[in-house]
Amino acid sequence: MPLDATQIRKLHDKAFSHNQVTRERAADDMLFACVTQWDDNLLGESSLQYRGEFDIIKKAIRQTLADLHSNEVQVDFQPEDDTDEDVADFIDGIYRTSVRSNTSKEAFDNATQEQVICGLGGWRLYTEYKNNRNGSKNQVVRREPIYEFNNNAFPDPNAKKLDKSDGDYWSVLIPYSEDGYKKLVKELTGEELTQNVETSFAFPEQTYVFPWIAQDKKVYVVRFYHKELKKKKLLIFEDMFGESKTYDSEAVKDVEDDLIDSGFKLIDEKSIEVYEITEYIVGHEILSTVRIPGDKIPVVPDYGERVFVEGEEVYSGVTRPAKDPQRLRNFQMSYLADIVSRSPRVKPIYTPEQIQGFEDMYTENGADNNYPYMLMNSKDNMGQPLLLGAVATTPEQTIPQALVLSMDLSRQAVEDVANPGVPQDIADTDLSGKAVGMLQGRLDNQSFVYQNHHKYAIRYDAEVFASMSSEIVDTPRKMTLTTADGTRKEVQAMEEVVDQETGKLVILNDLTNAQFNVYSDIGKPYDSVKQQNKEEILEIITLLDPQDPMRKAYILQYNTLLDGIAFKDAREYANNQLVMMGFKEPDTPEQEQMLMQAKQEQEQQAQQPDSSMVMAQAEMLKGQADLLEQQNRQQEMSISAGKIQAEAISRSEKLQSETKLNIAKIQQNQQSIDNDKADDEAKNAISIAELQLKAAQGVGQTVSNNYGGLRQSVN
Repeated sequence: MPLDATQIRKLHDKAFSHNQVTRERAADDMLFACVTQWDDNLLGESSLQYRGEFDIIKKAIRQTLADLHSNEVQVDFQPEDDTDEDVADFIDGIYRTSVRSNTSKEAFDNATQEQVICGLGGWRLYTEYKNNRNGSKNQVVRREPIYEFNNNAFPDPNAKKLDKSDGDYWSVLIPYSEDGYKKLVKELTGEELTQNVETSFAFPEQTYVFPWIAQDKKVYVVRFYHKELKKKKLLIFEDMFGESKTYDSEAVKDVEDDLIDSGFKLIDEKSIEVYEITEYIVGHEILSTVRIPGDKIPVVPDYGERVFVEGEEVYSGVTRPAKDPQRLRNFQMSYLADIVSRSPRVKPIYTPEQIQGFEDMYTENGADNNYPYMLMNSKDNMGQPLLLGAVATTPEQTIPQALVLSMDLSRQAVEDVANPGVPQDIADTDLSGKAVGMLQGRLDNQSFVYQNHHKYAIRYDAEVFASMSSEIVDTPRKMTLTTADGTRKEVQAMEEVVDQETGKLVILNDLTNAQFNVYSDIGKPYDSVKQQNKEEILEIITLLDPQDPMRKAYILQYNTLLDGIAFKDAREYANNQLVMMGFKEPDTPEQEQMLMQAKQEQEQQAQQPDSSMVMAQAEMLKGQADLLEQQNRQQEMSISAGKIQAEAISRSEKLQSETKLNIAKIQQNQQSIDNDKADDEAKNAISIAELQLKAAQGVGQTVSNNYGGLRQSVN
């Protein structure tokens, strides 16, 4: 549910009143370190005519800031769940690019300065269109410093974490002049402010602890960030390739039918709870209400030393513990200056007879005394000799011994609580680079708390950046990536390609559903790492044999680390050679084209070898020809032997065939003879049978005849 102006005012009032004592002490630290060290109740009533500032704290502040800048925080996005490793590398690159911008550098520098001085600094993240001049619709994440963060930014009193990510709101004040406020109202609402500014929302009916409109006619506008847990409905669609995609129902409610018509099928829906961030800009009324991309409040606090005491958050910087010894030193040095300035100068004492007649020479002091030399009497009026030189001198103003002793003690007291300094036992001007690095490590221990808390701030900044980027980088576009070694290159976000293995359409560098674990660590900046790498490469080069191909690669690598405009050509040449040798992947389209062209030339050279290669090939071909001729002769001999063998086999087979044929003819003839013999025997048998039949027939006829005659006889 949206908040109204009264609710925002009450929440701001609670946040402002919660930690007011600590905030006022931190504000006094800022004043002491940056403006004046005498504007307080302790030394305000001092009777000293001279009030000097002999600032020792500034050295400690600069040393701590130098430690923070020389040990930059490195952020690493690790993929979670099904997020691809390439997507993590992609967001690593665009995050490095964002932190290198001028506005980001200013935000970080201002925050660390306030962190070291008073114990709390910070900045905010916001989105804007990349280029308004050409109507670009691509948004980018920017950073903006919140000046005097301790006095102008108030978190939810219930937030306890170092990054305040467990709070539900942040309230940030922005001062405007009356004319500036009227212009802001015109820009945000489009209406002219006609009512009196003094009757604005800054003066509610009930008592309000913070004067929104100060005596100098400043109008304070609040930028109020509110986090609210809301339910969101997600629609899961399946495309024509079988891939499932999840969309916010609110985002696609106007194009849901178009998705279905284009081949998408709604397969499931689910409800989730997510945080939604709303930004309210409030003056005499709510001037603007905007939803912020992501699910994290984009305000990043950067703490110095921080503890909880009896439930109250207490923070401080380098200034707080050094204020008392610094005050004491200022008082001591000013008192010493007063002694010197108020005390009379030491003067010589003469008798009247010594300077009688020359008094004018001794009455002028300093620059008014233009005499080249001074005169005095050597004898008195009686002719008696006088003492030459001054009889005596006026006494000097004595300095209290306690003052002399305490001055050294006060300086030591400041250094003990603030300034790490250089240990005397290793303050050697002839230290090597490695020894200096070890020394720097010892000095960094003095500022470790500030470095460690700054690491938490950068980690939360990276989480907010990833949360915002997942919503604004939702269409294909070119983005600049910065690698760990500082190289920049252009990469396409949300690029659609076809997977060669599966044939499905995939989207590269897609942050919309990516999940990351963000890690931060304190490391050396690129310049320090580069210098260390140069020293190590030189050591390796001296150990390698001149003929070793790796030596050339290391020399080229060393050339890529050279600084200055004069070495630009050498760096480019070395990078190109490393790419050609295969020691480095191409970073730019030009290098990719160069590598492809080199491969084509190698293929052409392989097709068109040089003269030595041709001669070698000719010799090889000649040898192959001789070998082939030998093989042909052997083959011919083999063929001849085969022919002879084949002819012998053919003759043998023919002889065997003829032999078998003769045997068959003999057998046939024998069979014919046997058949003729059988025929003869058969014929003979038939003849015999015929003869026997005829004989039998004759006997039978005889018998028949005899039987007839006999029968007739009987009859």
